[in-house]
Amino acid sequence: MNNLSKIIILLLFSTTVFAQGVCDITTGIEKGGFSFDDPSTVCIGQAVKLKDNSGGTGVRYIFGYTGQPASQLSSISSQTNLDYTFLAAGQYTVLQYGKRNGKDMYYCDVVYVRENNKPDISYEACDNTRITLTIRNSPINNFDSYRIKWSDGSIDNIPIGTVLPYSVKKTFAPSSTQNILVEGLYTIPNNCPAPQPISVKMDRGDMFPRIEKVELSEDGKQATINLIGNPDADYFLSSRSIDQNGVVPNNTMPKVKVGSIKVSIPDPQKSQCFSVGRVGQAGCFEFSNEICTIPFTLKPINDKYQLTWQTISTGKTQNTGVFTFINQVNTQIIRDENGANKTTFNNVSSPYIDNTADCNKKYCYTLSSKITVSYAGYTGANYIETATVSQKQCIDRKEIHPPAITDGLVSVNAANNVQFTFKDNSSWNLDRKLYRLYRLEEPLQKKIDSTNTIRPFLDTGVNASEKSYCYKVSFVDKCGSESDFSPAFCTIFLNENALRNLEWTNTSPFGNTAIKEFEVLSYNEQTNTTTVETSKTASETIFVPVLDKFEEEAKFQVKTISIDGEESFSNIYIIPIAVKLFLPDAFTPNNDSINENLEIKGSIKRITTFELQIYNRWGNPVFISNDINLQWDGTFQNALAPSDTYTYKIYAKVNDGKEVNKTGKLLLIR
Repeated sequence: MNNLSKIIILLLFSTTVFAQGVCDITTGIEKGGFSFDDPSTVCIGQAVKLKDNSGGTGVRYIFGYTGQPASQLSSISSQTNLDYTFLAAGQYTVLQYGKRNGKDMYYCDVVYVRENNKPDISYEACDNTRITLTIRNSPINNFDSYRIKWSDGSIDNIPIGTVLPYSVKKTFAPSSTQNILVEGLYTIPNNCPAPQPISVKMDRGDMFPRIEKVELSEDGKQATINLIGNPDADYFLSSRSIDQNGVVPNNTMPKVKVGSIKVSIPDPQKSQCFSVGRVGQAGCFEFSNEICTIPFTLKPINDKYQLTWQTISTGKTQNTGVFTFINQVNTQIIRDENGANKTTFNNVSSPYIDNTADCNKKYCYTLSSKITVSYAGYTGANYIETATVSQKQCIDRKEIHPPAITDGLVSVNAANNVQFTFKDNSSWNLDRKLYRLYRLEEPLQKKIDSTNTIRPFLDTGVNASEKSYCYKVSFVDKCGSESDFSPAFCTIFLNENALRNLEWTNTSPFGNTAIKEFEVLSYNEQTNTTTVETSKTASETIFVPVLDKFEEEAKFQVKTISIDGEESFSNIYIIPIAVKLFLPDAFTPNNDSINENLEIKGSIKRITTFELQIYNRWGNPVFISNDINLQWDGTFQNALAPSDTYTYKIYAKVNDGKEVNKTGKLLLIR
């Protein structure tokens, strides 16, 4: 760090802490006072001498006060002596404190301590003959006058009162270096040591522009360029993509200064190259080295991690338009775990696989290259070191999703539970830790089961006769990465529409595999075997059932067939057959074997309770039965009932709780 930097840092520090200390207190105190017997600017090793003008008692001095509150002053080294010698250059606050008129007394002033009479200068040189030297307008340059001693013996005296900045141009006979002494002079003190002469390389000087470091932001969208060079120079900053020709500079910024420069990166995936240049006051062109960013990609390779980047090769930078030749490249990878446990891999090349990584941990990687370059465009091979640092990329297996499983089907079993069957056809080749099934429920997905083996999932928590249910499946590998979700597999839901026709959903139970056709199945009431009532295309979802062959209930189910021949079944839908009772209005029990008995006809399977009562014309019961299958043969009390008109009453109760009541007349004919 140079003396100017030290002084500026001390100045900033002092300004900050004064706001908290006693130097800013203006009320409730007495103001002390002191003066300097000599100027308040001294050199290292020279004593600062004070004169007490306060009139206070118990007066003490702190040479180098840094803003502590009054309550801490007694614990800080202080003295009653009025002189003090500083051993380091800088800007120091001297605090005087004591008592006066029964109140606290404070006074502060500043001392400047110089290392020697070295002023702050800048210079540029070229062609081994020309140099321009500038005494800068900076805080450190508060000398009374200046003197320049050139290597040819000539001297330039810059008189008191000269306005800064002040430049001097000089031309020499061709030479590789020039030794120049630049002094700042005081009237008092006049015994500060002279600075050492500077040796200037006349082909470009030591203040030629150099990019010291390029560092990408974590998202790779911004680069920070650390530029060193002539602090008074205005440079143009050029940039290009590594695959663009750099012979014609692209002036990204026409005016930049040394220090930290932030530049947007147009494409974070591509390497971006930067250089600076200008035409100097000496009339020569100055170009920096060209340095390129090194973005990289980070991805898992099985249970390890691979970093890939564009290699920085030795020799002339690809497509470059400036004098940059790379002599040596040392690339390293820095890996950390949440900012700790840093591991460095040196002399790596792309692609690099981190075989030491534990895939169950979260890692962050940074790529850094130290590059030695030379400037062949200048006299001789002048080597400098520069660095380029990549963005920081982190990898967490919870954020990595292997390819999904896509082979499966969902179907409804006889208990109206859903069964999901799948095959693991994901291309991911790491071992599976477990499989997960999700039931899709708005607005979230509900995980209903998990297993570490491939087996059918059974969702017993739903009734598939109520609606269609959709599912997705995933797996978690041994590193904790959960795969992408499979496509949705949805059950076929069979129901009646408003017109009492059968209707079903047609969202595929086979995921991304299309439906080829539907088959509507009916169940035999006696054998419970199925019959295909009809086949429908994938876009047809309505069927008009014929219920004549059913007595108690009609059971239907839809079988869905995929284009691959897979089969899935819907819920079973039951249509109760309506109860219909028919009693003939006449019968002839005359032994001709025709219409001999009176019997109940119709759809009677659903009747659970039954009673038939038949009365003669005088209201006397002649036949009563609770058996719906029992027939009346026309007799009463073991005698033939006469031909006549009879009345009847029927009471029945159906298995759904409904009642059927029927009355009427019938004719018995002999």
